[in-house]
Amino acid sequence: MPVTDPAAESDPAALLLRAEAHARGGRVDAALAAAREVLAGLDEAAVPDPGHLARSHAHEAAGDLRAALDSLRRHLDWREAASAARLDLRARALALQVALDRRAAGRAAADAPARLADRAQLEAAADRLAAQQPDAPQLLLVVGLDHLARVNDAWSRITGDAVLHACEGVLRAQSRPLDLLARLGGDHFAFLPAGAVSTTRALMVAERLRAAIQAHAWGALQPGLAMSASVGVAARAPGEGLADALARAESALASCKRNGRNQVRNAN
Repeated sequence: MPVTDPAAESDPAALLLRAEAHARGGRVDAALAAAREVLAGLDEAAVPDPGHLARSHAHEAAGDLRAALDSLRRHLDWREAASAARLDLRARALALQVALDRRAAGRAAADAPARLADRAQLEAAADRLAAQQPDAPQLLLVVGLDHLARVNDAWSRITGDAVLHACEGVLRAQSRPLDLLARLGGDHFAFLPAGAVSTTRALMVAERLRAAIQAHAWGALQPGLAMSASVGVAARAPGEGLADALARAESALASCKRNGRNQVRNAN
């Protein structure tokens, strides 16, 4: 069985070659992991010093100034070459990561389920439910991801879009077949439970959604990534327009964000 050199396993140049080989072979996840490892290694690891500077000091202490200057010149040349090599590795790794992120996003889009309802479709469905149960209040939940802008800034908008897609998946997994999910724009989603639901039940559902989003394996998208969500709940009174009820739910959501995020609030 061949023996693996641990140093070679962690060498950024070798890791990048491995990432590029994975990419050529269509192994997107493995290529992304290797590219991220390259970038992390470049950030954390110091380039081994070949000893030119120490020799320069030794020559200077011995009185051999010409040799000291020659070793110092070698040290400066080495630093310049090492810096250029690291910049080249970083540029290649970043370019590969961006290309792979785009490929992964395209693959996810191709495999994604049907799009969520939009605001107009949400309003039509809510009106149908209200007509079926005219005397019952209708509970609305508005879910907002916390700090999505930070994800876009720290990684990329591609990663931010992947977070939104993953959030859709979490919400779908937590919903029943007749519940309605809608995208309101930005990082806001609407959740309309099917049938008559009490405020207490709606708050329990909201808490379940919040906990599921927080517990999702976000690190699979980017190492170190963690996400949470805030949820506003409002009861649409009989005869009340959906826009007014949504506005109250979004106001409750905004109150969550002003008071620490990652929580549920009732607008009523």
